[in-house]
Amino acid sequence: MRQFMSRAMVVLATTVGITGITLASAGPVSAQASCTGASLYSNTAHELVAVPTIGNDTHLDNCELGLGNQSDAVYWLQFDLNQCYGQHLAQDGIYGSLTQQAVEHVQAAVHITVDGIYGPQTRDHIKWVNYGGAGSAACFPL
Repeated sequence: MRQFMSRAMVVLATTVGITGITLASAGPVSAQASCTGASLYSNTAHELVAVPTIGNDTHLDNCELGLGNQSDAVYWLQFDLNQCYGQHLAQDGIYGSLTQQAVEHVQAAVHITVDGIYGPQTRDHIKWVNYGGAGSAACFPL
């Protein structure tokens, strides 16, 4: 049995060397962290806007939101989509299929990749409503 295993290892090593096959562990598809809170930023109109971030008041905005996320970050994204883009989302903080469709609609409108995932590209291309601006649709980019 030991001789068989040794021959099998030689064949495997030879095959790997000939074909150039390399074995490596698969990494995660996305290394982006989930947005969980919001931080206040000043937009181009010098108004405060709530932008999804990793935690509250951290300004760590290199994060993503997608189906299944549930957080304050989703709530603020829904608020913005309703105020600036006329979406009629329940502001429940749950990133469900309607929020995904709203993000896709906005991504198409601003001519970026349409994938329904909120991330840095979407953040940088959409307009943001002033913080506490319910009823006031003064929306400007960051």
